[in-house]
This record gives sequence, C-alpha cells and structure tokens, in this order.
Amino acid sequence: MDSSFEQACCFIQKNDVHIIGIYGMGGVGKTTLLKRINNVLSENGQEFDFVIWVEVSRYPNVGKIQDKIAEKLRFHKDTWGQRNRQEKTVEIFNLLIKKSFVLLLDDLWDPQFDLQVIGIPYRDPNLISKIIFTTRSEDVIGGMGADKRIKVGCLTEEEAWVLFREKVGREALDSHPKIEDQAKLVAKECGGLPLALITVGRAMASRKTLDEWSYALHVLKESASKFPFMEDKVLRLLRFSYDSLGDEMTKACFLYCSSFPEDWPFNQQKVIEIWIAEGFLKDGNLHMATQKGKNIISELKRACLLETITDGYSFRMHDVVHDMALWVYSEKGERYDKHLVQRDLLIGELREPLPISKWETARTISSLRHLTGKLEGEPKCDNLLSLDLSSNYFDEITNDFFQYMPNLKVLDLSGNYRLMKLPESLFKVTSLQFLDLRGTSIKTLPPTFNKLQKLKFLSLNDTTNLRVIPPQVISSLSNLERLESQNIGISDSSINEMLDELQYLEALQHLKFTVKSNITLEKLLRSEKLNKMIYGLCIQQCIGSRTLQLRDNDVLQKLMIYHCKDLEEVTLCWTRNDMRNVCFGDLSHVDIIDCKLLKNATLLSTLPNIKELTIMTCESMEEIIGVDGGGASMVPTNTKAFERLEYLCLWILPALKCICSHALPFPCLTTLSVMHCPKLKKLPFAPITVRKN
Repeated sequence: MDSSFEQACCFIQKNDVHIIGIYGMGGVGKTTLLKRINNVLSENGQEFDFVIWVEVSRYPNVGKIQDKIAEKLRFHKDTWGQRNRQEKTVEIFNLLIKKSFVLLLDDLWDPQFDLQVIGIPYRDPNLISKIIFTTRSEDVIGGMGADKRIKVGCLTEEEAWVLFREKVGREALDSHPKIEDQAKLVAKECGGLPLALITVGRAMASRKTLDEWSYALHVLKESASKFPFMEDKVLRLLRFSYDSLGDEMTKACFLYCSSFPEDWPFNQQKVIEIWIAEGFLKDGNLHMATQKGKNIISELKRACLLETITDGYSFRMHDVVHDMALWVYSEKGERYDKHLVQRDLLIGELREPLPISKWETARTISSLRHLTGKLEGEPKCDNLLSLDLSSNYFDEITNDFFQYMPNLKVLDLSGNYRLMKLPESLFKVTSLQFLDLRGTSIKTLPPTFNKLQKLKFLSLNDTTNLRVIPPQVISSLSNLERLESQNIGISDSSINEMLDELQYLEALQHLKFTVKSNITLEKLLRSEKLNKMIYGLCIQQCIGSRTLQLRDNDVLQKLMIYHCKDLEEVTLCWTRNDMRNVCFGDLSHVDIIDCKLLKNATLLSTLPNIKELTIMTCESMEEIIGVDGGGASMVPTNTKAFERLEYLCLWILPALKCICSHALPFPCLTTLSVMHCPKLKKLPFAPITVRKN
C-alpha cells in the first residue's frame, strides 16, 4: 500500500499526467488508497483550489454525482436544486475551467464513463487538473484513457499476517499455545485480500479454543463455491463471517439488507422499523426491540458486514458483502428471483420498470425509483412480503393493484408527492404491518382504512394535504405500536379528536405528533399515557398563543416549532424538581422556524444533550441565549449548554446580534451554517472550540 501511495504522489506531481487509474480486485484496498490521497491533498490546500471526492458505484447516477460535486464547489443549495441536469453540467464546467482541481472517483465500472456529461473539463493543456479513479477492471483503465495506471495487489504473506494478527488481538491468539499456528493457516486462506483478512480476523477475535480455530480452518477450505472468482476467492470467505454471527435473528436482519441495491444508504431507524414489522425482532416491548435492532447493526459493523456513513444515522453494505448476502439469501444462487431489485440508471439509459410478471415469485421488491404516471395491473404475488415503491412520481395506483398480495407485511409509498389517493385494494391487504405514507399528497384516509387491523407502524409525516381522518379509523388500529404524524394538514379540531382516539390504543408505544394550538398541546402533555411516548413533537401555528410551555419528558428526541407567528416565549416546566437534570435528556434535535416575534431561545441552554439545532426565519430574534434585566447572560459562564452540539444552523435572522453574551465551549461542533444574519458580527467560541474543531 505504501509503494502504491508513493507512486500516486509521484504521478500527481508530473505536469504531463492528467488521468490516473488505480485498479485491482474487490476488497484489495483501492478505496483506502484513494482516501489517503484525498486526505493528503485536502490537508495541503494550497496546491489545488478544489479536491473533490465522488463515489460512483457500479451503476452511476449523473444527478447524484453532480450534486456531490456541487457540495464541494459550494453552490447555493436552493438555486442548485432548481436547475436541470444540463444547466448543472454547464455551471460545473464554467467554474472548474477556471480553477485547479483534483477529482477522485471511487469504484468506476463503465469504460465509457463520460466526464463531460457531468461537467468535468479535461484534456485541456492549459488546465491544472488531475482525475484519479479506482476500478476493478483494467478495461476501464484503457477506456478512460488513463495516462498512468497503478495496480493494487494483495498483501504479502507477512503483511497479511500482521494485519490479521491486529484484527484478532493478542487475547485470542495467546489463549492456547497452538492457536497462533492455526491462525497463520487461517490468514493464509484469505489469500492476502485485506477485506477477507479484516472480516475473518474480527470474526475470530472471540474464538479462544483450538477446536474453534481448527473448525474455522476447515470451513474456509471446504465451503463450496460455484463461480470461479466471486465464490471461490471472496464469497466463501465472507460467508464465513456471516456464519459466525451470533444468532438467527442477526442473520435474518443482515440478509434482509441484500434486498436493496449495492451502496444503498440505509436509514438506521427505518431499517429497524421494517425489521420489527417483518418479525425479525421479536420483543413485546417496542423500545427494547428498537434497542435490539441498534445492537444488531453495531454487531454487523464490528463484523465488517456493514459500514458507517459519516452522518452517523445511516449505514451501507459493501458491494462484495452485498453479493455474498444476496447469494446466501437466494439459496446459493438457486433462487435469485426471491429478491427483485431495480438498480439506478446508467448514463443515458431510459427507465424501464421491472415487468409485473416478474413480481409473482418474489418475496421482496425494492428500489423501483423515479417511475411516473399510473401504476396498474393486478400482479399475483402470493409470496410477496415487502414492497418498496418509495420516491416515485405516481399520479395514481389503480384500485385493484394490491388485490392479490395476501401476505404483504411491509409497504413503503413514501416520497410519492403526486399520489393523492390510496387504492381500495390496499385495504384488503389485512396482513399489512408497516405502511409508510410520508411525503405523499393524500387528502383523506378512507373509512375502509380501519380494516388494516394488523398494522403496527404507520407514518403520516409531511402529508400536508391530508384533510380528513374519519372518526374511529385510528382507534380501530388495535395493534398499532408506532404512529408518526408530524407536519400533517388536518385541522386542530381533527387533531383533538385524534388524541381522544389514541387513548384507546393499548399497543401504542411510540408517538410522533403535531399540535396546532396551546389547548391541544396542553391536552397532549397532560395525558399521562401519551406524554410517556412522545418521541417527536411538532408545534405549528398556535394562532394567538404568545407563550408555549413544555412539560418535562423523558423520551422526547425531536422538537419542531413551525410558523407560530404570535409566539414570543417558549418555556420548560418541570413537574418533578428532583428530575430537573435528567428530564428532556433524550432531546437531541430542535428546529425553530418562522416564529416572527420570538426574541430568543434561552430554553435551549437548559437542554443538556442537544446535538442538532436549526433556527430559521425568526425576524425578531436578537440573541439565542437571552440576558436578564441587568444585561447579564441568563446562563452562567461555567454552563454545560451546547457541550454536545454537533450541528448549528442559523439562517435568515435579520435581527440576530449574538448567540450568547459570553464565550462558550462547543467541544463537539462539526458543522456551522450561518446565512443572512447581517447583524451577527461575533461567534461566542471559547478557545477550546477552535483548538478541538
């Protein structure tokens, strides 16, 4: 790896080298090398104006690639989002043609990948630029016209043993005098492939008997494989890591992830909700099942079967690991029809949906993205358990579409913002347990919605056009455990009626809710039952209310205050003085948006675990932390306010003069976004903030 890095650095310094291709087999360390190059170039900011990292993946999406580049080029998000693809291409080109830059493309598969379609200028003798990409195919090196190529090979036996030994740890290796000899044989079976060495090494870290190591060696040698490369050299090694997982529950959760495309960014919370609906996480208590799901994700990450995405809330599955999981799930390649996955588009390719006829043998169908018009037909899907139709542009789903899906448990329609009506056949799917309608334009839940008696999870978040929920619909969902209804369109009186119905749901354990008046807020918070399960609270409008008072809550995670134009003050009320330091202990995310008369947000200083804070379009806000009558800050200099804050966004606050009158430490702050705050001249950062961040 060091020699490859030195070679790359040498090529970068040469004026006649513009395109560098890094190639080698999957899991060999190409991405690691590219990241190292990225880090060195990013730290040395004087050499190039821009250092741009883009993960391409097997089926590149031009729009996503352009968006990633736009982030690095710091284009304004609002105007950028309004441009079509061609306009984005021109804007990227017009900026980069005047600048020096390095473009790092990871995981390139298409030999004809057209950089000009994205907007990348190259091959201009006057341009100071470098394009460096990784690929598994030497054909791509030739197709991209690389000036120089670097082959990343497997580790030598000695290097492999050093890496393997590090991942296993001395505790396991020293637990028996003969284990180290066996461990060297196990490491040798990995063929010097870093991905295999790391995965198998970590799986063996807890194995402390000679029998376990002997059996591991036997498994690695004897596992059958059909394909000459993937199964012989990689899949059987990764299958060993899968076999080493603790229990069948963990294995089932892992295999479910193979029903999504490679490089899919999984939202942790949503995946856990689906696992619960599928019946993988069998625990009567929703909170404990959720915790179990988080533990499983952590276990899979430790086993190198999942990878963390930088936002901390998402994860991904490496494409080779994904191949292995899909191979295992499909009974070693015999039943690939159990999963149907529609990939992202190749450049210039037209969208063709998966034929309905192929649905009939599938158990899971996912990633049918960007489809338009009417979804019609009557697919006979007796085996179908999970159907993901999110992020499409359906105007209509015909009434009989779901008629022959008797075992469907999971249905995701989120993000279909054109969809105004639910088809009648949906309410005949009495097996349904998970239904996500967030971001749709539905206007009503029909009375027949009450037939979904097995429903456990229902999301109505961001259904701003929803106007009607008939009486007794919500209260009839006797198995409902989790309801999300933030930022919905129904009136305050309908919300009041909904609150009354929620009292009858004995299975309900998790609530994200919207209120639109102080009276409704009081009613919600005074309910001993409901107050204990409010994980998300959205307060909207509250016309005529100058003050909002929030009562102590042990489970609230996200608070949103939107469009309260008469609001002047928000206060917190502790009904239990002995719990003052732990109440609101889970509250980590606060949004305050479009509250015209609110002058400060001093309540935030009493919330110990805030991680994300957004304040926008509050025209009268002069300070975040207010001052008392004598002009002194309302928080002491030794306060722990904001000590866990990671993200702070202050936008369109024309009266904002200061965040706090004295300096505060922000030891965890990683992102600060300030825009259109003309009177804000100073940030209250204590020296420790600058040193650490």
